[in-house]
Amino acid sequence: MSDSKLENSPASSINLQGGGPVAGAPGGAGCPAAGLPSLDNDNCIQQGQKRKQVIARLSPNQRSIRHKLILAIEWMEKKHGKNNVGVLTLSFGVPGSGKGSYATWELRQQAKVWEFVQNRWHSFCTNVVAGRYVDWICVFELHKDGVWHIHAVVATKEDIRTGTDVDTLSNYKVPYWMRRGKHLRNEALAAEWTFLRQVCCRYRFGRVELLPVKRTGRAVGRYLGDYLAATYQTMPAGQRCRLVRFSRRINQSISTKFSINSLGQLIYRTRLMIVAGMLGFQDYGDFSEYFGPRWNYLLKNVIGWVPIPFRFYKDDFASGVAVRTLRAYADTPKQYLDEKERARIDEAACELWRRLEDALGENSEKLVALRSRIAGDNTGDGPATADGLQAGLFDDPYIPF
Repeated sequence: MSDSKLENSPASSINLQGGGPVAGAPGGAGCPAAGLPSLDNDNCIQQGQKRKQVIARLSPNQRSIRHKLILAIEWMEKKHGKNNVGVLTLSFGVPGSGKGSYATWELRQQAKVWEFVQNRWHSFCTNVVAGRYVDWICVFELHKDGVWHIHAVVATKEDIRTGTDVDTLSNYKVPYWMRRGKHLRNEALAAEWTFLRQVCCRYRFGRVELLPVKRTGRAVGRYLGDYLAATYQTMPAGQRCRLVRFSRRINQSISTKFSINSLGQLIYRTRLMIVAGMLGFQDYGDFSEYFGPRWNYLLKNVIGWVPIPFRFYKDDFASGVAVRTLRAYADTPKQYLDEKERARIDEAACELWRRLEDALGENSEKLVALRSRIAGDNTGDGPATADGLQAGLFDDPYIPF
């Protein structure tokens, strides 16, 4: 297309900064701006930004719980198969009394109290869920009206997905009577529904819904993880609630002893690597052997005293710049420090050895062996110095720090 055609095309009359037509353009300044196609709705952008912001405001412990929830559901899918995993939704209500009845309203007022809700779930789980389902995960959700709801991921003994129209059952735009037909579910799921309707009436659960996994276990985990993150943000300040419960087998298979891979954890591991080099440690077990099982608590102030002379920007961790920089810093830390920071790291080394002497005793065999091991590493290089204790201790790629 030539330049003259571009100048006369309708696109040239759009003001990209103001959104309206340019003065003198076809249509005149008084005409409304024509809407751009496919840009009249930005809900998808807003929802994505809201989700990321909610997750970003979680504490490290809350992020670990959310991550364990996702891992546990993926483990259930792999262990029992997608066809034997379902999502059970429970909401409080008096069956048969009607949605707007006084009995249901009174029960929902009680369901705003955390102790009432968790006692009700404990009774239902002990008498029903634990005996009927192989494994289970429970997630508590707090709605905007202050009423608690319960979501449980359960592993059934029979296939509830084959022959079931999951898309229609989970499509809430379809009227209720159309997505509850018997032809939409197989025999195993129909039997589960019949049993749950009968038994849940005793526990005053108004809405009881068991649906198979629609896509993947990870999608279910992220879906319930968003509920969990939103509940953490809407809970009253100071209220402590265990919002996620796992069956015994899941707790034995998946541990919460992990940390989120973030810039803060990378900086902490870098400081720990430098501290290990000061003492000649090669493994995490060395800290426990010399300082005891509470070594992280005893040394946290000394570890935090190690300086980090870098300032990272937002995308440095994701791009790998922070990893490469801190790895080089851990190898030879004093090359990156000024005089004040070098004195600071020397003070940290002296404090480490002082605390080690307090923990073992000045004439302890372990302390003597450790000093001789460090001195042996510097044999032929002259007397041991602070720089000598740092260099050459991080060349082994199997060092776990």
